[in-house]
Amino acid sequence: MTECYYARSANASGEKEPLRHHAKRAGELCGEFLRPIGYAEIGTILGGLHDFGKASKRFAEVLEGRRVHVNHAYPGAALAYFRYKQKKTARMLAIVIAAHHSYLDSSCLMRLKELWQGTGPGYDEDGNLFSLFGMSEMKEALEAFQAENLPFMQIKISKLLPNEEDPIADMLLARFLLSALADADYSASAEHFQPDYMKTHTGPALNPEDALDRLLQIRAEKQELSKSSPILNDLRDQLFEDCLHAAELPPGLYTLTAPTGLGKTLSLFAFAAKHCIKHRQMRRMILILPYLAIMEQNVREYRRIVPELLESHSAAVLDERARLLAERWDAPCIVTTNVGFFEPLFSARPTGCRHLHQLADSVIVLDEAQSLPPDLLEVTLRTVNLLCNQYGCTVVFSTATQPSFQYLSGLQWKPKEIVPNPERLFQATRRVTYDWRIEGQIPYRQIAEELISHRQGCVIVNLRAHAQKLFHILEEIVSEAASEAIFYLTSDLCGAHRTEVLDVIKERLAERKDCYLVASQCIEAGVDLDFPVVYRALAPLESIIQAAGRCNRNGDRDDGKVIVFLPKEERLYPPGAYYQRASLCVKTLASRHPIDCSNLKHIEEYYEILYSNGEGDKETMKQALEDRDYRKVQEAYKLIESGGVQVIVPWKDEMELFCSLREEYEKTGLTRDLIRRARPLTVSSFAEDKVKECCIPLFFRTYGRESEVQADWYLLGNPECYHEKLGLNFAALEAFDGMF
Repeated sequence: MTECYYARSANASGEKEPLRHHAKRAGELCGEFLRPIGYAEIGTILGGLHDFGKASKRFAEVLEGRRVHVNHAYPGAALAYFRYKQKKTARMLAIVIAAHHSYLDSSCLMRLKELWQGTGPGYDEDGNLFSLFGMSEMKEALEAFQAENLPFMQIKISKLLPNEEDPIADMLLARFLLSALADADYSASAEHFQPDYMKTHTGPALNPEDALDRLLQIRAEKQELSKSSPILNDLRDQLFEDCLHAAELPPGLYTLTAPTGLGKTLSLFAFAAKHCIKHRQMRRMILILPYLAIMEQNVREYRRIVPELLESHSAAVLDERARLLAERWDAPCIVTTNVGFFEPLFSARPTGCRHLHQLADSVIVLDEAQSLPPDLLEVTLRTVNLLCNQYGCTVVFSTATQPSFQYLSGLQWKPKEIVPNPERLFQATRRVTYDWRIEGQIPYRQIAEELISHRQGCVIVNLRAHAQKLFHILEEIVSEAASEAIFYLTSDLCGAHRTEVLDVIKERLAERKDCYLVASQCIEAGVDLDFPVVYRALAPLESIIQAAGRCNRNGDRDDGKVIVFLPKEERLYPPGAYYQRASLCVKTLASRHPIDCSNLKHIEEYYEILYSNGEGDKETMKQALEDRDYRKVQEAYKLIESGGVQVIVPWKDEMELFCSLREEYEKTGLTRDLIRRARPLTVSSFAEDKVKECCIPLFFRTYGRESEVQADWYLLGNPECYHEKLGLNFAALEAFDGMF
């Protein structure tokens, strides 16, 4: 009699899960997950073979609690590799199965050969013993496995995997396959203990007709309440209609190039909904926003259109239902960040890849497309092309400063523009004039004196140190009574503090009261402020144009004014080569002719200068791709190289929350839930030495004890170090004793 092997220990009913049951269910799910990209048979085989190594006495001892550190993934990978004759499909199956509890690794094939032949040490590189080793053990297990899984073992692959010479395409396919396998394996396993797992972790299907109906109703409400000029409203209507018209076109790569203030948010949603109506295979809409700072206001609008919307980002506060759906990204509409969308596309681990198969047949809208990482542009854009060409996606790049990616060397970039004549929109919405003062350096005191000659104005600088310097100059030159009109906005302020400052500024602007803001780039995207004059320190052209979006934003003045200047400072730009290089490209463009930021040809010329002289992606990424090293690719693909350290601050208006967080930490240590709750009071600081000197380090705890590895999280115990206007500020350190 053939021995019965098990995949899982006993559930609440005391039943162990037979291996044949798990193999069948995982195969069914994995096949369904890969059906949208045409690899259902491949999926069935992946799901069916991935746990073949559990047909062994060594794994049975694991279930009995008599053995640990057993690798059951490699035997299934070895079986796939040799069963399908070592061709491309076999190689990919093997790499993916071997990775389903570890990470993708092209070099695993040599160890699979040793396992099959019974040569070598008999364990993996981490010292885990192979559950099966050598031809004799593999053959015995295969006979038992075939006896219980005969229908599955007879599957023939009608569609082989492509033999990709392009490492980006080859590695992306591996991640999609691993995604489906990881999701199928985890889901099938969870069903053994929770039979309704798939029901609770699967969201409703997209209903694009309902979404579009709600959107049209919201649009009608906005039109009725609008106080904008008839000309501006007509342009908004035209953009909306352009998006609806373009949605009828075939799936693929699109751009939406339109100035700020024309309602791109709703127009893009209209495109996505109508596109899903036209192309019924489209399963979901994914909206990518570059910054958490603009997330809340947009999500509030989006959720009125699709109530089942799912947020997936580090600051999301999720109820239990949303948390379950976020594990699999199974929702009709998902809002995420650049980091949340792009980094998993380059992950080597099953936990990072798990949701990728859900991207197939999606409409993906990328807002503020100019915010993509400059030293990872080529690999990012080539991956976007693959999503469109091989995974059934439609991707829209939306921005007022559409990058001319076609000038990147070696990149095929041919999107369709949604707006028939975007140049007309920019000319018709010209709301500001530019004053370029970038030939010689100007002291901040001169800028401050000019600023207060206006009733209201804003200065945006490149560095927080510059912002503090300018703020203090303003304090010196205005009367004490007028100091309430001076505001400061940088990432030194926690999120809750920034929100309150913005509310006060908007109120003063609306009431025509004196209002002077000193800010960093944190206000350049999605922050709805409207100043009559904006000063911008020399920066990349896209940043200058974003800054201009805070000037005469509603077009209710005859003309706004944007002054671009070169500060008289030794250090002008943030770390990294791109910011300085792009800023110098602005100077190069200005040396050729006066820059007109409403002229799309001038914007294209800027990008041509920028990309034609660039060096492409960073070397670590190029080398990792050449080596097809999944882990090194994952390490190289970081959109935010360093977020500094995170400091939870005692802002006076949220002291109750701060005290609650402190008490919770004392009981539980640092937890994910605590981090989520702390987001409104969190500041990212690059002054790591100062933070470590005077802030209290926070630890994750294991089994009730503080772990040896400290997280990059701290708590600021001294309220004096959080300034009521400047935020996190270490000027008041003398009396700090480091205690609560």
